[in-house]
Amino acid sequence: MAKVRSNIILQNLSGTVGKKLVFKIINGETFATKYPDRSKVKYNKEQLQYREIFAKASKYASEIVNDPVKKKAYKVKGRTSVYHAAIKNYMAAYKKQKK
Repeated sequence: MAKVRSNIILQNLSGTVGKKLVFKIINGETFATKYPDRSKVKYNKEQLQYREIFAKASKYASEIVNDPVKKKAYKVKGRTSVYHAAIKNYMAAYKKQKK
């Protein structure tokens, strides 16, 4: 991981450049790293299950955000987005249903 110092162009930059380079800010300092290779990661059964549940939660949240009536009716607290609140509610309902 390379630390970006005294570079006015790269300072406070975050995100990816292609699939080669990643800029991230950690504790207010900018770092450059190579793009992660996750092709050899093997997920266990529980991880695969939660990925599936999260995909359903994401679809649910997207449907709410894309429907103006549902989006307006959705209650959010503070600076939370409707999308994130919907995901949180879906996951909480799933956990409650699982018990």
